[in-house]
Amino acid sequence: MSGADLTALLLPAIGVAIVGYSDNVLTARSFATRNGYRVDANAELLALGTSNLAAGMVSGFPVSSSASRTSIGDALGSRTQLHSLVAVVAVVLTLVAGRPVLAMFPAAALGALVVYAAVRLVELAEFRRIARFRRSELVLAVATTAAVLLLGVLYGVLAAIALSILDLLRRVARPHDGILGYVPGVAGMHDIDDYPDATRVLGLVVYRYDAPMFFANADDFRHRALAAVDDSPTPVEWFLLNAEANVDVDLTAVDAIEDLRAELARRGIVFAMARVKQELREDLDRAGLIARIGTDRVPTLPTAVNAYRVAYTERHGTPPPGTGPAG
Repeated sequence: MSGADLTALLLPAIGVAIVGYSDNVLTARSFATRNGYRVDANAELLALGTSNLAAGMVSGFPVSSSASRTSIGDALGSRTQLHSLVAVVAVVLTLVAGRPVLAMFPAAALGALVVYAAVRLVELAEFRRIARFRRSELVLAVATTAAVLLLGVLYGVLAAIALSILDLLRRVARPHDGILGYVPGVAGMHDIDDYPDATRVLGLVVYRYDAPMFFANADDFRHRALAAVDDSPTPVEWFLLNAEANVDVDLTAVDAIEDLRAELARRGIVFAMARVKQELREDLDRAGLIARIGTDRVPTLPTAVNAYRVAYTERHGTPPPGTGPAG
C-alpha cells in the first residue's frame, strides 16, 4: 500500500473511530442508567481498539456496538453478556440450517425490528429534562439531532462536538462573578447578590471569579475586577481575589492578574489573593507573580480579612465596619 493510499484512508478511519466509539459509549451509558450499573469509558475504548486491531489483521469489518441489537436484547430481558453468546449460536444455526427460510423473510419485517429498536432509543422525556436544566443544552440537543438526520452520523457527531466546545467556551469566557460579604447568622463570606442583608467590609473588595482563567476570559476578568473596584460605594483600600474557583490559569491569565495588580497599585490599592490552591500557587510562583504580590499577601481568606482589619485599624485608629467577628 502506497503512502497516498494511507493518506486517503486516514480521514475515513478517524471518522469510523469517532462514530464507533461514540455509538458504543453513548449506547452503553444509556442502558447503564436504565439498569443501574456503571460503564468504564476507558475500558470500552480499550476493548473497541483491541477488537478493531484483530479485525484489521483478518480483513474484517470495523467493530462497534449495535444500538438496535442492544435495545432488542434489553427489551427481551437480557442483563449479561451471555445474550451475545446466545445470539452467536442463533446466527450460526441460521446460517447452517435456516438460509432458505431467511431468504423468504420479508425485508419489511427486518426493518420493523430496527424501527422498534430505534424508537426505544429516543427518550422524549429526556428533552424535557434538558429544557428544565438549561435552555442552551436543549438547543445543543436539538441541533445535534438535526445534524445527524441531515448530515449523517459522522458529521452529526462532529457538529455535536464542535457545538459543545463553543458552548463551553461561551460559558467560561464570561462566567459568574461575585463580591463577597458577611451575612448575619451564616458562617463565612458569601456573594452579596445572593443575600440582601449581606454587608461588605468597608474599604475591602473581596472578589471571586467563578471559572478557570485562560486566554478566552483573561480580559473579561480584568475589566470586571476593575469594575468591582469602581462600583464600590466607599473608597477601596484593599482588593482581595478569592481564587477558590480559579483552579487553573494560563500565561495570558497570569498577565491579566499582573495587569490588575499593577493598575490597583497605581491607585494606591493593596492587591492580595486568598484560597489559592497549591497547584495554582506553584504556577503563579513559576511566573514570578507571587514574588510581585508578596508571599504575605497570599494567605487564607479569614487571615487575609484579619490582615486588612489590622492594617485599617493602624491607619484609621478604629476597626473597619463589616469585618465580622475578630479572628
